[in-house]
Amino acid sequence: MLFENDYITLTRIENTISMYTKKSGFHIKSFDKITQELPRLKITSFPELRRALATEGNESEIASYAPAIEIIVSPDKMRAEAEVYLTVKEIEEKKHELPALVADALRSKGIRPGQTDINWNAVKPRQSIIVAEGNPPIKGDDAMITYIEVPERRPVIREDGSADYYEMNFVTPIRKGDWLGEKIPAQEGTNGLDIFGNEIMSKKGLDSKLHYDRKSVEEVQENGKTVLRALHGGVLEFKNGVVGIGQQLIINGDVGPETGSITFDGTVVISGTVLAGYSVNATGDISVGAKEGVTNAKEVRSEQADVYIQGGVFGGGNTVIEAKGSIFIKHANECSLFAHTVQVGLYLLGSKVIADYVYVDRNKGRIIGGNIEAKYRIECAVAGNRHERVTMLFAKGVDKEALHIEVQKMAQSIKNLQKQIEQLEKHIEPLEKIVKTLEGPKREAYDKIYDTLTKSREEVFGFDRAIQANLHTMKTAISPQIEITREANPGVTIQIGARASTLESPTKGVFEMLDGVLNI
Repeated sequence: MLFENDYITLTRIENTISMYTKKSGFHIKSFDKITQELPRLKITSFPELRRALATEGNESEIASYAPAIEIIVSPDKMRAEAEVYLTVKEIEEKKHELPALVADALRSKGIRPGQTDINWNAVKPRQSIIVAEGNPPIKGDDAMITYIEVPERRPVIREDGSADYYEMNFVTPIRKGDWLGEKIPAQEGTNGLDIFGNEIMSKKGLDSKLHYDRKSVEEVQENGKTVLRALHGGVLEFKNGVVGIGQQLIINGDVGPETGSITFDGTVVISGTVLAGYSVNATGDISVGAKEGVTNAKEVRSEQADVYIQGGVFGGGNTVIEAKGSIFIKHANECSLFAHTVQVGLYLLGSKVIADYVYVDRNKGRIIGGNIEAKYRIECAVAGNRHERVTMLFAKGVDKEALHIEVQKMAQSIKNLQKQIEQLEKHIEPLEKIVKTLEGPKREAYDKIYDTLTKSREEVFGFDRAIQANLHTMKTAISPQIEITREANPGVTIQIGARASTLESPTKGVFEMLDGVLNI
């Protein structure tokens, strides 16, 4: 007999505990006190216990008699906990035996003991103690990729905050065999062990791909790494995350009578200037190093990259400077500049500029006369002059409604083209099986259908790319602003979107649309 009172009697037969109900009325919550006194008593079914307590003369099995130490293994076999079913007194009496009791219980389960540090003095009844832990597998390191550092293209900022457009890391020359990047391969992981000593296989680190132009860069294996090296000399190119070596044309002197106008697929580096009436067209970057700048040249145009003119431009109303990316220039007199971003060191005088961003040194840069149009932002220190020279500053912003209408039109065009493609594919499919036997008018008909089909597919691709570009513009567009940090003179017209105002007195600040009103 384990326990008896006026209501119940608890009796143990081996590992089973039975209860005889003498009288109903013993509250089930009173069992908390009994389990504190008998921690090895484990109720098997509380509904059965509740029913038995309410039925006088009932005898039923309501609990099991737990071992002094019970080992519970986690589902992943990485941890074992010991449930201690001893009273406070028993724990105190067996304090020095507990480690051995737990070790024996672990061994009975096939678990190697001694895998954790346990404070045996802190053990309490019915407490769960972590007594064994496995070694989890360790995933291998992921592949590590490093590329050559690309110098940022921006003017050097002096201590006084002004920009130095004389020195820029504009072109990064590369020699054959130069290091351009490398990949340390993904590493194997370290296998683990569960608490039963079974090996757990680890995972290898994730691989990554080197992105490079295979025409100008090669992979070589060096000291366990994959290294990228230049196949030939040229200039560093990093387009859309792909490293490559662009062709480079170096002009040691001026572009003029001795060279003629230049057209080149790659980067052009000119140590001198571009003389009056001559032009330079390149797919890559164009750098003009003469500190006296460019005078009355016809044009300097980069189809895919940037233009850097270390000195200024005296355009005489004719010179055009154009870049797909950025134009970096000391000053511009009576010329036209077209780019994504225009950065000017000293001044824009009587020039036409169309760009997304126009930055004229915010500490001392001037815009005097001309027409400056930016999609998002124009920035300078001084606009106009005291003689009230007409100066137009226009930040037009993005017309999201117009772009949305354009997207809808292009989407409809894609639907029409897809219907056309479907019909053409039906016509051409049976002919493709016998195309080699077609001759004369039949072959001409096949070629015509094929060409039309190819052209239609290309148009769909072009429309889709344009739609994605418009959607990106709509999503990322920022509000247009014009900032004049020191002085905007009378005669300057500031236009934001459709709202314009011509200044009649000096002012300065950030001009933008606030609640539909131009804040001038």
